[in-house]
Amino acid sequence: MVKFFRKSISISDFWVGNHERLSDFYLTSWQPGDSVVPMLIVRVLLACVATGIFVWSLTSGVSSYWLIYLTNWGLLLVTSMTLSGLLISILGVCHKLKDGSDLPWYISMYWFLYNICIAIAIMITGLYWILLYNPDDQSVESPEVFWLDVATHGLNSCVVFAEVILSRTPLMLLHIYQPLGLGLWYAAFTGIYYAAGGTDSFGNPFIYAVLDWRQPLRAGIIVAASAASLIIVYTSLWVLTLCRDKISTALVRTTSLNLPFTPPDQHVPIGIV
Repeated sequence: MVKFFRKSISISDFWVGNHERLSDFYLTSWQPGDSVVPMLIVRVLLACVATGIFVWSLTSGVSSYWLIYLTNWGLLLVTSMTLSGLLISILGVCHKLKDGSDLPWYISMYWFLYNICIAIAIMITGLYWILLYNPDDQSVESPEVFWLDVATHGLNSCVVFAEVILSRTPLMLLHIYQPLGLGLWYAAFTGIYYAAGGTDSFGNPFIYAVLDWRQPLRAGIIVAASAASLIIVYTSLWVLTLCRDKISTALVRTTSLNLPFTPPDQHVPIGIV
């Protein structure tokens, strides 16, 4: 569920350690009842797709430079998110997860990865196709390389978007610092990497040409614009999550399951309504 307005905000709200309903992490938004199976099936498919792309990227020429690229950070994060979500669904099938004030560590881990991945994956897709993609490169690239680019810079966003739309995973504006922090950390990493004399796999003194710290003003503008775009993306996803919950609750979900049982009034004669 989405937190909209609250009378008070505690320090714990800034972390992913508590939530009132564990079922929000293993049920779909688009189901009546409380069966764990629908979301389990969804997460099996998403985990297979994400893991397949990750393995494809590794087997297509992994090198010592693999981890310097934001795209590959995204692959690691999305794969970890889908696998941790699958773990929650499997545990939900094996035994009933009870609601409580504190979340189990594996749910907190999934929620943290979810908050980061849904915005970062979409940002990676946007930055690649807007700033980095060059149609002229297709003449020298093999079809396998092209389709790998499509998978790593397109299907990754499809995976996280499906998780957002189909799950009930909560999204809070207070958690916007998590993807923003990762994005700023990567920007800092590229600067440190350049200052330390690091190069890309072709020997260039940068990881991405658009983020060349030999031109600090230009690089700073790119970082600032990317940070602003990430905030917009995360906020848009928050609004989308709000709409998802409102629509699915009104049309699909069995809200009566959340109501407490009320015993019959002993003072009312049987047969009288």
